[in-house]
Amino acid sequence: MPSRIAIQALRTSLALFLASSPLALSAQTTPETAAALCVELAGQPDAGVPVSPEAQEAAQAALALATPHCEEALSGGSEDPVVLFYIGVIRQAEGEHDAAVAAFEASAAGGLAAANTKLGDYHLFGIGPLRRDAEEAADYFEAAAEAGDAPAQMTLGLMHRLGAGVPRDLGRMVELMRAAADGGYHFAQYRIGQTFLTGEGIPGGEDASLGIPDRELAARYLSMAAEQGNIEAVLELARYYGELDGAGEGDPGQQFIWTERAAEAGLPDAVAALGFLYERGRGVEASAEQAATLYVQALETGDVDFDDLRGRVGGYTPQWDRETAIAFQLILQERGLYLGAIDGIIGPMSRAAAAALDD
Repeated sequence: MPSRIAIQALRTSLALFLASSPLALSAQTTPETAAALCVELAGQPDAGVPVSPEAQEAAQAALALATPHCEEALSGGSEDPVVLFYIGVIRQAEGEHDAAVAAFEASAAGGLAAANTKLGDYHLFGIGPLRRDAEEAADYFEAAAEAGDAPAQMTLGLMHRLGAGVPRDLGRMVELMRAAADGGYHFAQYRIGQTFLTGEGIPGGEDASLGIPDRELAARYLSMAAEQGNIEAVLELARYYGELDGAGEGDPGQQFIWTERAAEAGLPDAVAALGFLYERGRGVEASAEQAATLYVQALETGDVDFDDLRGRVGGYTPQWDRETAIAFQLILQERGLYLGAIDGIIGPMSRAAAAALDD
């Protein structure tokens, strides 16, 4: 998942490219050069959902650098379908939807599958000058899906699940979603993983003819999405490897790995869950101090309720580990919030002090 430092590095490297590239230095005003720069800077056309806010910001930064070259290429009469696709993206962001649709149509006519996916979105959601028309949208998604566009395959799969614009067909849904997932689309990997794990979208939650449920296959697809930075998949894997049926169940090492990944993304619930693993020594060497520190960090966000701070095992929340409770009280005391005895008993005074952490 790109960090802000990585995004800044991208901006810097692209700026250096503009300043020093032989392509940029030669024939700078030709439409061909402008088109090449537009494509080089903006990257591979993608009509899918960004994997994270950081990824979206990086894509927007790249497009901002590419925009003047895309505009220059268009003014010079470029018919490059990638240039036309990005002109559509630029016009869509500007709210000029008539121009965006025209650009996407020209791009699609030039053979770019992602442009058909964009047009499918316009028809499916009734954006700008177009009214909602699921059947018309399905035609565009079908064309893009046949050309191998993963976001189109995913959307068309969901339409077959709902029977929106196409016949309701769960077999076709699974086929399309798996094709999108195998094609590398993180959102499809997450959604088909959910389907194989919980039977999401399947009446009754299971269908033997489709091989649903299948926990091992679910974990494989969720892992594929998580490795790309899909945080929902990361959280699902942490739960998957947890102790849903009682102490000793699941996979402690894997649970710790994915919980830590979610905590590193800054999710308050995951920070608290990581503290619970440190408290109990599950998948990691027990550390009362680390557990207490993580509990305090989670509470400081104001997004974690004290009663939900520590996890459940076999349906109940275990008693505090005494050393962890003492470490927790010591931190509260150091903050000037707790004036009681350091006795490892988390009672009303400790709770009141904890409640003041997000003030």
